[in-house]
Amino acid sequence: MECDILIRGGEVIDPSQGLRGLRDIAICGNQIIAVAEGLVDVEAGRVVNAGGMYVTPGLIDLHMHAYTHSPFGLDPDPLCAAGGVTTMLDAGTAGSYNFDAFRRDGIDRCKTHLLSLVNLSCFGLIAANLGELLDRRYADPDGVVETIRRNRDVAVGVKIRAGKHIIGEGEQGWANLRDAIRAARESETWLMVHIGECPMSIPELCESLEAGDCVTHCFKGGSTRVTDDDGAIHPAVRDAAERGVIFDVGHGFGSFQWEVVEAALEQGFEPTTISTDLHTRNLHGPVFDMPTTMSKFLMLGVPIDRVIEMSTTRPAKILGQDESIGTLRVGTVADIAVLEKHDGRFAFTDSYSRQRVGHELLTAAVTIRRGEILPGSGNSPSRHLAGAVPTPT
Repeated sequence: MECDILIRGGEVIDPSQGLRGLRDIAICGNQIIAVAEGLVDVEAGRVVNAGGMYVTPGLIDLHMHAYTHSPFGLDPDPLCAAGGVTTMLDAGTAGSYNFDAFRRDGIDRCKTHLLSLVNLSCFGLIAANLGELLDRRYADPDGVVETIRRNRDVAVGVKIRAGKHIIGEGEQGWANLRDAIRAARESETWLMVHIGECPMSIPELCESLEAGDCVTHCFKGGSTRVTDDDGAIHPAVRDAAERGVIFDVGHGFGSFQWEVVEAALEQGFEPTTISTDLHTRNLHGPVFDMPTTMSKFLMLGVPIDRVIEMSTTRPAKILGQDESIGTLRVGTVADIAVLEKHDGRFAFTDSYSRQRVGHELLTAAVTIRRGEILPGSGNSPSRHLAGAVPTPT
């Protein structure tokens, strides 16, 4: 058999197939053509020695910001190569007025598989510091629906940031949320809700959502959390998860608190998906990249198989693309991450400047996007975390 790339001897973890074990993977063109133990009689243009490493579907980051005309946007291609993330979802950085520019200048030009939500605010996050929906005139549900209709291949849902300093308090906050829900239903997509210091309670918010909708920043601290004042998961949050509402990590600069995530995991409440909320203000900490965020869950005791599932299989299903991404099935697009596990003592920081020490750190050794080994693979910005750090007192 001839192939362009042969990944040899890695520990393959593919939750979409319930597969974990030593396998070789052969790639021809942009497709996976074989996954088997000890492939023999193979002539390969390039061989990747993955011994001692994990080989997974390309990671999928369900929450980041890539519209570079905003104050938050990052170029996705260097992040893709360095972090093993082959598919990214821009979480509503653009709205109906500037989505076409985002598509022209960003989505259509990058190698990364980039999809996007459309913000209820007509101008998205261009002036996010002013509160993009404090003035109700900026809410544009009809424009969101039309934007999605014209861009079905890349615009996959609706976004609202439901902080009272963003959407207003009382009836104004509810009116904006109802507009976002209407846009999601009329566009036949789904809604991602950023929870901040919300004008409604988290139970009230969860009761307003349907299966397929998403609560992001699900482990934030502050006054509106998935836990009550005693640290217990709200019953309405559990009910929402059971009926199919997605709970996404969306780590970010201010939305991941150790005490909340630890309490949730102790009560058996895991996130549906792991994501970064990467943007210009957290790229150099505390988030860094997707493998670092995944490593935090390893430190908290979540098994590697489920961490990979939360970072590949589940987001692929949410995006409705699980037949082509988030999998290593033969015949699918060759989006692959080769992850190296480092053992040692590593500093991990939440969004509130609190540190924990973990003993495993994942980094991307090789990133393959559509059958191409990307330049810059393995240059993870989180590598400086490796090494001895003082034990917190």
